[in-house]
Amino acid sequence: MDKKLIFFDIDGTIYDENKEIPESTITAITKLKEKGHIVAIATGRAPYMFKEVIKETGIETFVSLNGQIVVYNGEIIGKHPLNKEELSNIVDKAHENNHPLVFFGETTVYANAESHNDISESLGSLKMDYPEYHNTYYLDHPVYQALIFHGDDEDDKYDNQFNSLKFYRWHLLSRDVVPNDRSKAEGIKELSEKLGFSLSEVIAFGDGPNDIEMISEVGCGVAMGNAVDALKTVCDYETSSVDEDGIYNACIELGLIEE
Repeated sequence: MDKKLIFFDIDGTIYDENKEIPESTITAITKLKEKGHIVAIATGRAPYMFKEVIKETGIETFVSLNGQIVVYNGEIIGKHPLNKEELSNIVDKAHENNHPLVFFGETTVYANAESHNDISESLGSLKMDYPEYHNTYYLDHPVYQALIFHGDDEDDKYDNQFNSLKFYRWHLLSRDVVPNDRSKAEGIKELSEKLGFSLSEVIAFGDGPNDIEMISEVGCGVAMGNAVDALKTVCDYETSSVDEDGIYNACIELGLIEE
């Protein structure tokens, strides 16, 4: 098989629900590299939130923060912060609705609430500590992604209200806030162009709503068995769930590696 550029989401794809990497996934990644494929990560997480994944997999090429920071072998090749005016507008709107926010910089993360149960519960599901408090961080520093905390019954208070922002729900209590013209797919395009791959030569694995663009646009989009229905609708191939060796099984079935 010709060499492919292969992207893996982290949560629900590389990581199981216990935030652990199945041994079969490590085996698959090792075999992919041995076959000469280029392996990368495409995640909504910030780079400092998946250092352990990099350590365990040896993958140092990634699209992070839903396409906002793109890195090839440890070198940043693209950075795309949120529009500051629009960010200020959503901060004001969220304040009116008593909804807290978390801001992701390139190497730091801050919350605009000193304590809040929704932040604790949501970030706790990622095994992430409560961020340091800094309610004006976004005014003086680039913010590459924000998180807003509210239930889905209040989505309409924000959807289609901001020209340059869009939202991805990743938790019952939280949504990612990202630029309207960015996504994992856009980050993948940046890396593909740099490495000389066409999108038809790219394979991507994912499970969540923020994976829909990349699964739709790459040559082969793989949905995990535990993926949301919307992703399964647009994928090219559906594998088993993350805790049923989904990545390894798909790599075998697609002819990327051998048993």
